[in-house]
Order: sequence, then structure tokens, then C-alpha cells
Amino acid sequence: MLLDYLPYFMQDVEEIKKIMHISEPEIENIDKNIEKILNDFFVIGASEIGTKHYEKMLGIIPKLTDSLEKRQYDILILYNQTLPFTLETLKEKLNAICGENGYTLNMIYDKFILDIKLALNKKELFLTVNNLLEKIVPVNLILNINVDYNIWRDLGKYKWIDAGKYRWGEIKECEEIKHQDILYIKNKV
Repeated sequence: MLLDYLPYFMQDVEEIKKIMHISEPEIENIDKNIEKILNDFFVIGASEIGTKHYEKMLGIIPKLTDSLEKRQYDILILYNQTLPFTLETLKEKLNAICGENGYTLNMIYDKFILDIKLALNKKELFLTVNNLLEKIVPVNLILNINVDYNIWRDLGKYKWIDAGKYRWGEIKECEEIKHQDILYIKNKV
């Protein structure tokens, strides 16, 4: 009761008792609202309004059938994707997407450049990897993402007469070139 917060000599005044009695529901309502606001600082335990706020910040569009707990779980998943950036966590994520031999990673520390080349057989994952890196790599790093296409230097062991049989597009995207001794491209168009 609010009356308990007053000094003893005021607790006996009839007008004060009535004022405190009338004010008590309003103060309780204020206390409940303060508690809701404090709970909204944390994803788990947030109210519907707090959860909507997190979803708006993170660009999440929930399904109409999702429960409040499911929506909060989706928010936590996105927050956990942005854990502190280390090369080890990046390698783990890239291994999960591309496999251990599906990419090369080179960090040039003095220039703040992160260079990632996807293996030619993983070129279809380019957008997936790019979207992931855009989210988790700190903005102070220059991000170079490329596919490791064949280049003229890779053709040095072949004779020009053999290479001339194919179009550059076929040679550029042939996965076997770096691993074969004779230039032969399957499915020649």
C-alpha cells in the first residue's frame, strides 16, 4: 500500500488515506508498465510489442501461425549469427557451406583485406557465401569474394593448338583443367 510509504503522522489523516487509496491502482499500473519495459530489453521474456520491435529492427517477417516463443527464438538465431568475428568461426561457417576444400581464405592483416576464393565447383554458392559474409564480417575489412576460375596461367602446360579447339568460356569454367595433363573438355558445345 502507498500509505505505508508516508510518515506515521500523515497516515492518520483522512484526506491522505483517500488520496493514497485512489492513487494506488494507477501506481500499480505504472509499476506493471515499467516491468514490461524492462523485460523488453531482453529477447526472452519480451512482450508482444517488444518482440515486434526486435523483428522490425532485424527485418524479420513472422508467420501468422508463429507463437511468441518461436518468434523470440528466430530473433536469437539472428543475434547469434553476429557473434564476435574470428577467422576460426568464419572457417567453420565456410566449411559447413563449401566443405574444407571448397574455398581458400587469405587475410592480409596490414591492409585489412579478407580475400576468399570459392572453388570452381562451388560457384553456385557465391551468393550464399556473399550474403553470409556481408552480415558477419566487420565493416572495417575490405571483402574480396571471387570464384577461382581458370586463367591463362593455368593453361601453361598445354599447347595452343589444343586450347584453340575450345571457347574461352568452356576453358574458364572447366573444373578438370588444373588436374589433367591433356586438355580435354567434356560436353563440348
